This record gives sequence, structure tokens and C-alpha cells, in this order.
Amino acid sequence: LFLAPLFSLQQINLSSPVPSITIWAIRWYLFRIMMGAGLIKLRSNDPKWFQTWSAMDYFYETQPVPNPFTKYFHFMPKWWHRFEVGCNHFVELIAPWLLLVPNVGGFGRMCGLCGGLIQISFQMLLISSGNL
Repeated sequence: LFLAPLFSLQQINLSSPVPSITIWAIRWYLFRIMMGAGLIKLRSNDPKWFQTWSAMDYFYETQPVPNPFTKYFHFMPKWWHRFEVGCNHFVELIAPWLLLVPNVGGFGRMCGLCGGLIQISFQMLLISSGNL
């Protein structure tokens, strides 16, 4: 998502605030990506995601580009894989709503920061596990 002027060679004034429409566009973009990922799992009716919570038992065996840490993630206990599925549901279906809370009295800012930290942590974990 590039929001810089394409044909301008003038330096951007650092003291000018980012337009609120830009901030809301980025929040909406992130919300749609994460919510879409969660809803596609929900809509698939795959029992491994919402009945047995066993999707992560097979995930590390089937990813296309594993890294050296993948082996350690794969051999974690079954309860850990169930916990991973639960965290995935939380990050993809509940946490994106934190990005859309308006800033009223500082509460929305805290929600936005928490939502952003949750998403960044989740993406770092995905990258470290080999899902790039």
C-alpha cells in the first residue's frame, strides 16, 4: 500500500499530520485481510479447524518452504497445536475488530495499538515457523 506521491520530487513536510482517511484506509485494509483469512476457514466447514481443532497437526508437514525451526514447531505436543488453532481463530476473527475502534478518549488508540501488536506478533510467528 503506497501512499506517497508518485511524481513529486519535493520533500514531504514531516510536521504535517497523516490524513485520517489514510489511517482509516490502512486499518480497513488490514481488517479485511485478516477477517477474510478467518472467514474462509469458517466457511470451509473443515472439521480440522472448528470441530477437532487438529489443523496444525498437519500444517507443518505440508507447507511449501519449511525453515530450520519448522521441525521444532511440528513436534510440539497435541495440546500445543490445539492452542495454536485457538490463537489463530482469535487473531483472524476477533482481534481485527480492535483495529476499527474509533479514538474516543484514548480508548480507541489503546485498542488500535493492541490490535496492531497482536497482528505484528502473529505475522512474526508465522514467518519464524516457515509460513512466509
